Amino acid sequence: MFLLEVEVFKIFILAFTRFSGLIVAAPILGSNNIPVRLKVGLAAFSAIVVSPVIPALDTTLPSDPLTFAAYGAGELMIGLTMGFAMTIVFAAIQVGGQLMDMQTGFGLVNVFNPALGTQVPIFGFFFFILAALYLLVLDGHHQMIIALARTFEKVPLGGFVAQPGLFREVSLLGSVMFYDGLIIAGPVAGAMMLAYVTMGIVGRLVPQINLFVVGFPITIALGLTLVAFIIQVYLLVLRGMFAEMFRFVSDMVNAMV
Repeated sequence: MFLLEVEVFKIFILAFTRFSGLIVAAPILGSNNIPVRLKVGLAAFSAIVVSPVIPALDTTLPSDPLTFAAYGAGELMIGLTMGFAMTIVFAAIQVGGQLMDMQTGFGLVNVFNPALGTQVPIFGFFFFILAALYLLVLDGHHQMIIALARTFEKVPLGGFVAQPGLFREVSLLGSVMFYDGLIIAGPVAGAMMLAYVTMGIVGRLVPQINLFVVGFPITIALGLTLVAFIIQVYLLVLRGMFAEMFRFVSDMVNAMV
């Protein structure tokens, strides 16, 4: 009986470690605004729920502290890797917001994002809040936890292996971040290009106009107006990005097997 309780406790600790890695690294769940006690409680509760049905790589988990610590490190890497893949969407939003700020004249103005604890561009902060709220509306925070719980079916406790395919999937996330960032900034950047061309032509035709004084209000107003009119399009783009996010998570889990 005592040995059975020890095995159950080992399973709980490893599951708790995997969930902790996700909650630390995932967007929204890993926000600095969420108290640490709540994060620990969520990881513990999730581990308690799934522990009775978790398969292990071995019928008996190791009792050696070093081997068990190695198992724990592997579980932590699984959670952190999944959280990193989910964070790429919000990193793409920051890239797109930075490009939009440079085009509209907000490039020198940053605001503090308490969720990330860093200075971010204005448009980047706006789209970050929009994406976070939309992810909550779509129950994305629940899907994150469910996605990690399903990893136990493919990667049992102690079964993490750093396969070459995993490194390839992680390297692809960098290109995805810049690609999605360009998609987000594309409409505003294209409109700003047309506005700059138009103002350049006007400046040549009417040299008396001081474009440095007139240009900034025009570009700022145009950028804000354009974002307001196509906000529904951005929601559709975010939905596609979230679907892509979970697809990348699935590919990364398959690469661990």
